[in-house]
Amino acid sequence: MPEEKKPRYIIKNQRFILDNVKDHMEDIMDLVDENEDYKMKDRDFIDEKQENEKVFQYEINEKATITTISCEGGAEQLQVFVRNTHIGDIKKGGISRVKNLLKKGNIENIWVEVSGGKYKMIKEWDDEYTVLDTETPFSITIEITYKEEITE
Repeated sequence: MPEEKKPRYIIKNQRFILDNVKDHMEDIMDLVDENEDYKMKDRDFIDEKQENEKVFQYEINEKATITTISCEGGAEQLQVFVRNTHIGDIKKGGISRVKNLLKKGNIENIWVEVSGGKYKMIKEWDDEYTVLDTETPFSITIEITYKEEITE
């Protein structure tokens, strides 16, 4: 009897920066933690971190869920939740991609991370390392990890 072929999969990731984060900042600040690495003294930071690695002041490493909400005119909005707290929405440009992933049912994980706000980073100038303490607009990114079947 011929041996039944088991499907083979590859693990893939897609990242999405959330929209409407500013509307949920109070709730988000209840979920985030201060990043201990951000608090390091400059010399320790230089000894432990890599050049161009951004270390944000706040961090959140949590699983998320995505809920579909019907809006006026038949449009749909994809809301992202952490611990039952709405933290933002999938931007219009990513809605169809995320809906397709949800429909396929092959999502392994949805992780949330802080991807904006105050951060430190090491830069090298004239063979000297310096810690830059700078800021970008606060943002939250989700990373969706999913399985995709390999077809031969």
